[in-house]
Amino acid sequence: MKLTTMQRDNRQRGMALIFAIGFLAILSILGAIVLQVATRDLTGTGGSTSIQPKQRSLYAADRAVEYAMNRDIIVNLPVYNSVNLVSGVVLKADGTPAPGSPTHKSILDLAGNGTLLAGSVRDIGPRALPSAMAAIHGNEFGANLYHVSVKTTAPLGGTTNVDASIVRLFKLDDDQIFRTSGGG
Repeated sequence: MKLTTMQRDNRQRGMALIFAIGFLAILSILGAIVLQVATRDLTGTGGSTSIQPKQRSLYAADRAVEYAMNRDIIVNLPVYNSVNLVSGVVLKADGTPAPGSPTHKSILDLAGNGTLLAGSVRDIGPRALPSAMAAIHGNEFGANLYHVSVKTTAPLGGTTNVDASIVRLFKLDDDQIFRTSGGG
């Protein structure tokens, strides 16, 4: 009698071991699948070499457009003329070259997100305010139009071209900038 009881107990212990090993195998496979999906998602968002260069190039182009609307550049820019952002030197408020005469390109490339390949700011000239805006603001304000064109590149090959038309509103008596709007 004792012999049959021991055999039955031994069979049941073996079955539990088989179930435990099968359960661990299923969990291991499931864990490997989750790890593979998580790694693929992280590579697609942060580490992808196809997205990041384009973003860096876009940031560099955006920085160049913002820099082009720098008050020092606008004030020293003759009407109906342009400034080359790649070879042009930084001017002081009186129109003379700044000490060491750094180029606009050298200043823009300092951030390291991208490199300025080409760029210019052109003064299209003053204009009267549109009638709807003149009705709101009166005849105290004027507008000046600018065209900014930049081409940037980033490490690993992303390239961005931006052409923006910018309107600068100013008070006629003191040339204080009130609003700038742009479009690409």
